[in-house]
Amino acid sequence: NNKYFEDLRFVEDKMKDLLCDDSWMGHCAKYQLQSGGKRFRALLALITADIFKLDKKSAIYAAVCCEFIHNASLIHDDLQDRDLLRRGLPTIWNRFGDHTAINLGDYFISGSFESLTKINLNPDYKCNAVQELSNIIKQTVKGQSLEILGRSDIDLKMNDYESTAKAKTGGLICLPVKLILSLKGKKNYSEEYFKPLYETGLAYQIQDDLSDFLGIKDRGLPGRDLKEGKMNVLIMHFLKSSNSGQRFLLQEFLKRKSESISEEDILNWIKLIKSKGIIEKSIEHLITVSKKALVKSKNTDVNLHKIVKYVVKNILHRI
Repeated sequence: NNKYFEDLRFVEDKMKDLLCDDSWMGHCAKYQLQSGGKRFRALLALITADIFKLDKKSAIYAAVCCEFIHNASLIHDDLQDRDLLRRGLPTIWNRFGDHTAINLGDYFISGSFESLTKINLNPDYKCNAVQELSNIIKQTVKGQSLEILGRSDIDLKMNDYESTAKAKTGGLICLPVKLILSLKGKKNYSEEYFKPLYETGLAYQIQDDLSDFLGIKDRGLPGRDLKEGKMNVLIMHFLKSSNSGQRFLLQEFLKRKSESISEEDILNWIKLIKSKGIIEKSIEHLITVSKKALVKSKNTDVNLHKIVKYVVKNILHRI
């Protein structure tokens, strides 16, 4: 963060220049951007640009693109999950209404494409970057839709959970790297090359699930995933070690409308899940996936390994 402090300041300035005008959407965009965030994806773009020798100006606009798409996904996720808080502040739908949340998410998506037009490079390279952006958006949306369709489904397999996490979360971690490589004119990388980064997406999701369960995520109270009926990694591990009666009761609980669920109900399930050593199993799962990503990247490419190490350190630091 210290090394890239000035570059991140330029990223912040460009984000405001592109979206924060005097319109209603501009004011809402300012609220969203000023709510904070670690700018992890912007940093990932800047680090990757340094590794692959992309010029600073192009790297900054690529970083802006990644942050815009990330924020769009958060705005739409919060609306679909009915989350009240994000980064300790009211979410967009909670503060300004559902319609504004839908429009603002779309507004950020438009900004991500616009940011790529500001890059002064070979038009073919820019077209490749736009194609990568479009592909990642589609991939992320597919992952999100699968997650929603799989809610309260106790027959969901761990493989299904992992593949959804890789698509939804892994795609947005891959995006900064794919954009930088596209803008450098490098097209000879297959999807196999990016598999270690998709593994880090799974690690990120496991960390996110744990943070929610432990109440260290910025959503207010612990166990919001339970309230929303999400099949997160802790529930998946709990189902493996539970009896038929517990599975039945959990399914009935996950199917309930969130407004009918009390905090005492959630805490009772948290207590039961903890008693079966599920936190420890989930942390072990996180470490296994992280090691897999590191080994895969080390066997693939030294530059990719540097990037994956940064991502994994970031993920483990959060938890």
